[in-house]
Amino acid sequence: MVVVLLLFGAYRSLGGAPLQAADPGVLLRSLHALLRASVDDLGTALASVGSAEVADSDDARGARRVSASVQQTLDRLPPPGELDDDDAATRALLGAAAEDIGWAWRMLQADGANPGITAAVAALAGHASKCCDEALELLGSVPVGEPLHGS
Repeated sequence: MVVVLLLFGAYRSLGGAPLQAADPGVLLRSLHALLRASVDDLGTALASVGSAEVADSDDARGARRVSASVQQTLDRLPPPGELDDDDAATRALLGAAAEDIGWAWRMLQADGANPGITAAVAALAGHASKCCDEALELLGSVPVGEPLHGS
């Protein structure tokens, strides 16, 4: 009986409630920085298409994991209706960018030497970059870790 209660308690604590960030904007800025770095890495990988390094790269697997973790973190934020309009829009843009980046890395690893795949990866990377740029405009230009509005 005690084991069942311990397992139930562990399950409940790991499941957790939606993430309650004091300032969702701070979290969104951090997620943006991760995605922007992944977009930049994707651009570098596109430049070296055809090399064996792209298909077997630990960097590509790591980038897919970053994309998945960003998506999971965004899913744990309060619903868009509970966020202000800019944060809700930023959340949607970062979600789209994370999805694009994840698929782009998968496609590049699967058959990066195929010109059609390479064109699709470039299109996904371009859209992800545009989403990141628009998200940054909504977040403001405050670097990660810096106080917002001088506070």
